[in-house]
Amino acid sequence: MEFTNVAVHRSLTRQQLMAGCDRELFFMLMLLSGLLFMSGLARFQWGNILAGVIVWITGTAILAKLAVYDAHFKGIVMRSIRYLNPVLPASGKPGMPPVSHKRWD
Repeated sequence: MEFTNVAVHRSLTRQQLMAGCDRELFFMLMLLSGLLFMSGLARFQWGNILAGVIVWITGTAILAKLAVYDAHFKGIVMRSIRYLNPVLPASGKPGMPPVSHKRWD
């Protein structure tokens, strides 16, 4: 059996980025800074308007640096957070002390 090399286009294997950031994190940042900005516009609070602009500019720069460092950063962090949950004790119920088994020495 002979194997052939097939070229895979780079767009099929690369992470999808927006403005150099991960898409989901970029949308979350856009939502947060947009809420700050619009709440400032609704009540004419210049502090919220300024905070929204600063969060947008600094957040985009930080997320772009993270994407350059590792494009799969969000997935790695989410997986490591999921693995932080403690292992259930031998009783099988959270918060219960482990079952002490009788030792036969």
